[in-house]
Amino acid sequence: MGIKARVEDAEALWRQGRKEGAWAMALIAAAATSRKRYPRPTADNQAFKSFIRDVLPTLMYGKPLQGTPNPRIIFGQIPIEDIIYEHLRCNLVHEGEPSPEVAFSESKVVDGKLQATLVVGSPNVIPDFWVIHLLKAVREAPENAAEFRTAA
Repeated sequence: MGIKARVEDAEALWRQGRKEGAWAMALIAAAATSRKRYPRPTADNQAFKSFIRDVLPTLMYGKPLQGTPNPRIIFGQIPIEDIIYEHLRCNLVHEGEPSPEVAFSESKVVDGKLQATLVVGSPNVIPDFWVIHLLKAVREAPENAAEFRTAA
């Protein structure tokens, strides 16, 4: 099973329109990947947030940015990695639903690309399709290469 199974579960849930479930599975896959990248004694929350910071370009744009420092996203005064950790990951795992501090904007296809709104406020609104980008980051993480290697 492992990370690859969580990614496949998330993709299946996304296709069924079960977006919160897709996020839960994607966040579990990201947490497991973060632990590989940042082994103990790094605390779980620090490992997870560091991984999210590492993959922010992919999370936002669906691909890494070559030759450009990773962007920082600050919602008010809270970095996006804190919001994803505390209001999505922790709430989904411990409460079974996202925090009221976070909502997903509904994506739509415009000129062949997914688009959605990003809003800073109460609640903070993030594009629902970022989950697809997070899954891509997990798939492409060097730590997961063996799990996602395709048979030649």
